[in-house]
Amino acid sequence: MKSRTAIVTAVLILIMALLTGCRYESLEDYLKALGILDPMEYDDQVVIEQTEDVSSADLFEPIVVDDTKEEEAAAEYSSTDEPKDDETSLFEGFDFHAPDADFFMGYQGFGGSGLDADDKKKREDIGITDDGMEAKKRQQEGLYAYERLTDSGKTLYVEILTIMENLAEDVCVSTTSDEAIELVFDYCMADHPEIFYVDGYHYTNYSVGDTITKISFTGNYIYDSDEVKSRKRRINEVVNRALAKAPSSDDDYYAIRYVYEYLIENTDYDMSANDNQNICSVFLDGRSVCNGYAKAAQYLLGKLGISSTLVTGFVNTKNSSEVRHAWNLVRCNNAYYYFDVTWGDASYQTVSGESADASKLPDVNYDYLNVTTDEIERTHRISDEIYMPVCSSLTDNFYVREDEYFTRAELTLVDELFDRRYKDGSGNVTIKCATDEVYDELFEQLITEHKVFDYMQGDTSQISYTTFEDTRTIMFWL
Repeated sequence: MKSRTAIVTAVLILIMALLTGCRYESLEDYLKALGILDPMEYDDQVVIEQTEDVSSADLFEPIVVDDTKEEEAAAEYSSTDEPKDDETSLFEGFDFHAPDADFFMGYQGFGGSGLDADDKKKREDIGITDDGMEAKKRQQEGLYAYERLTDSGKTLYVEILTIMENLAEDVCVSTTSDEAIELVFDYCMADHPEIFYVDGYHYTNYSVGDTITKISFTGNYIYDSDEVKSRKRRINEVVNRALAKAPSSDDDYYAIRYVYEYLIENTDYDMSANDNQNICSVFLDGRSVCNGYAKAAQYLLGKLGISSTLVTGFVNTKNSSEVRHAWNLVRCNNAYYYFDVTWGDASYQTVSGESADASKLPDVNYDYLNVTTDEIERTHRISDEIYMPVCSSLTDNFYVREDEYFTRAELTLVDELFDRRYKDGSGNVTIKCATDEVYDELFEQLITEHKVFDYMQGDTSQISYTTFEDTRTIMFWL
């Protein structure tokens, strides 16, 4: 008699957040790409394969199952450890995602009840042991996304990370929740830009009846191990040359500014660039899109000992709204700021159609270097995939640090700024306004009433200027 016990294999290929450049048409499309919506709702993003029913003899040690034994056999392979109180949720104290109460009830603990000898050997072979897991957890301490997880979430995180680092396949993890895998995978990738060789994952659900007894995980590896090693070597050569020129200072601001400027000066925005979702596009080809820029920034900052993470969301541009985008959250001198290298690059402004005339743009636009939540939300909308703090400090904002930040429309300060910029040989004078009122008043006085000519030196017959109303910035070209 054929047993009703069956194994169902589900292969989910998770499309990374920015596979087609920096654009989504809707929030729904974004959530689908992240795997948050029901896979069956978007068949074009997911491949589902289901095997024929097989007997338990094909799954486990050869046994004879009849009607009277089937319930007992199923119970043997579907048992799970009861989660502790702090293991019922993935997230540590945040309501931003509000998962269902039973969201992480599939947590099985490190040992993974129901794993056979082969499953355990696969884990041990790549270092998923008691000692290995504790050591790996210590290495993740301080990483932004990792620290947002509970103990059970951290366990799954380091399992997934270890599997991907070893380019391993079909390794069982400590949960029977595919939702947990989807979200923790995103958290892991947000912390680890060096994993450039993974653009998604596969998992296999092993079920007895309707109960999932274990899940095995495989990264979607776009390169084999030899190519990964080769690319790591070449990336490290480029990174070492870049960091050799980084400023040495206890003040994080200088290192962060250096990374911002380095990436903009050495990268062109190009939606056709190869590997544009990872750091290879930036360090090996010098061409990328927002995800590549942001991950490269995170990688360099990490090498300099500065904490940052990937931020995903949407932006409003000159030509469209709700365009998907990626940038960074960075910790500078013990305060958080947002940091968007892509929007600081003039090549993005011209290629994306934001500006048709590159001559009217600075090579480096500092409007997105260490900005507050209020400032970034004028043009960006942060997704709720990972909790992000409210950034309110202005201490290490670029314009504040460079004395170009105007809290009032004081023309004496304008005069002093023009004088400084002439003396240091700058090509422009940039005025960053704290409020719309200050911006409007300075625009009226300097441009409409032509008072800017009072502060110019040399030829004062004409002057070119560029305004960025969204960021309340006025730039005069010298």
